Amino acid sequence: MNGKDYEKRCADYLRAHGYRHARLTGNSGDYGVDIVASKRRHRYAVQCKFYSRPVGVAAVQQVVGGMAYYGCDRALVITNSTFTKQARELAMSNEVELLDNVRRAGNSRLLMILFTAAVMLLLMFTEYRTYALAAAGAAAVIALFVLYLRRRAIREIREYNTEYNPRP
Repeated sequence: MNGKDYEKRCADYLRAHGYRHARLTGNSGDYGVDIVASKRRHRYAVQCKFYSRPVGVAAVQQVVGGMAYYGCDRALVITNSTFTKQARELAMSNEVELLDNVRRAGNSRLLMILFTAAVMLLLMFTEYRTYALAAAGAAAVIALFVLYLRRRAIREIREYNTEYNPRP
């Protein structure tokens, strides 16, 4: 995966987490903003960093610099990695939200669809319907638990950002 692929995944991630109109800004000359998205009457400038090491202050500086150009009132930096202490401090002082360890988006939905299709085929074409129904029930419980954990993690990230990146 390269940086452009990661930007597309981040846009998908944002859409899956309640952001609307998440669109990529372009290939070059994007003024430090890779995605522009909306959520709850706010317009977000988003910088995506696909790194194998912690993301530094430059990413925060870039997204703050591009906010005005795109008419955004909030900024967000997303990475598959983590952030340095200096990046967190600069983000806090500039009211930039940080999301780390964002790796993939949408795979769980695809897996659930494929699993459901497989169970439906088992139900239709086998005499082991009882086992197929038990497997479907177990899959539903697991899927609900995964969704619960995902929402809980998102809530914890938002609480962390609210605590360490307070809004006026």
